[in-house]
Amino acid sequence: MNKKKIIIAIGCFLLILWTLTPIYWLFNISFMYHAEAYTSPAHFFPEKPTISNYLRALGFSAYNELSGQIEGPAGYPVKEGLINSAIVATAVAIITVIIASPAGYVMGRLKLPRKNLFLLLLLGSRTLPPVAVLIPFYVIGLKLGFVGNIFGLIIMHLSITIPLMTWILMGFFASLPIEVEKASRVDGCNRLQSLLYVVFPMASSGIVAIGLLSFLISYNEYLFAWIFTQGTPAVTLQPVLATMWFMIGELNIMAAANAMGLIVPTIICIVFQKYIMKLRIIDPVSIVIR
Repeated sequence: MNKKKIIIAIGCFLLILWTLTPIYWLFNISFMYHAEAYTSPAHFFPEKPTISNYLRALGFSAYNELSGQIEGPAGYPVKEGLINSAIVATAVAIITVIIASPAGYVMGRLKLPRKNLFLLLLLGSRTLPPVAVLIPFYVIGLKLGFVGNIFGLIIMHLSITIPLMTWILMGFFASLPIEVEKASRVDGCNRLQSLLYVVFPMASSGIVAIGLLSFLISYNEYLFAWIFTQGTPAVTLQPVLATMWFMIGELNIMAAANAMGLIVPTIICIVFQKYIMKLRIIDPVSIVIR
């Protein structure tokens, strides 16, 4: 092994160590009792692993083997936050796929008047930081009754995912071979049939990937979720975790709640990573210039 490969291997190892160490400590503390979580020096492994922290974070009582007592729920809507986050993220992913797929096809395949202007506006909508439009969105949402319900948060998240995923799919569709689509038109398919039975199946990996990315973006989004749902029955997981950080005195309960928040996106990334890796993204600017 030459010197360059050794340096790359060491760099990769340090990067993995830097990334996984906080996650390891998060799960490690989540299985500790309260007293052990605050010991110094810290324990690399729990002396008596327990799932009571997870039960209490989800709103159940749990038995403490050290004290011999039943401990009550932590008192935070972690379970409700998980359910609401899953509902919102799933709805956002489905709606984004339904809207962004045909939009990406149209912008990537067809020649339209003023197409470049529309693409620049689409890209420009993503250049503004979310905090810059937070107050206008909140005022509009308040007048329309979107504050404090899941439907309003879904609308806000769609304003993030649809432009971004349309931009990604635009380049993806443009990279697909157009000869197959033309052959289907020669065989008698109209444009809609060609789109449904030929183009979309060819682009299935990209469509699945943007659905997964939309789910993860919505699931992890904090700012709009905090403004629109904090303190209401529609609260999602991220505002709940932020509230726990500032108000709760039990580090082990906080760790368990955060660990549960990591489980869903981690499973999605592991199971569906092959679709994300197949997402061939070309430079959409070349489509604008073309």
